[in-house]
Amino acid sequence: MGEIEPNVRKADQLLEGAERILSRQPESGYQLDDSSVWFIAGRTVDICIFYTFDDNHVYFLSAKIFSPPEL
Repeated sequence: MGEIEPNVRKADQLLEGAERILSRQPESGYQLDDSSVWFIAGRTVDICIFYTFDDNHVYFLSAKIFSPPEL
């Protein structure tokens, strides 16, 4: 199994940034269909973070490598 992000510093920055944003505005991600699972994609690393939230907490569920779409 390959590493999600070989640069630990970048991965830490992504998680810290996601935590900062989602703790204030969890709706800033994208909801998966009609489920309670949302995701946010990294801008500088190809990682997608899946999470869910309620009125008091944001729960990180997983992180996965993704390939951005070609524009």
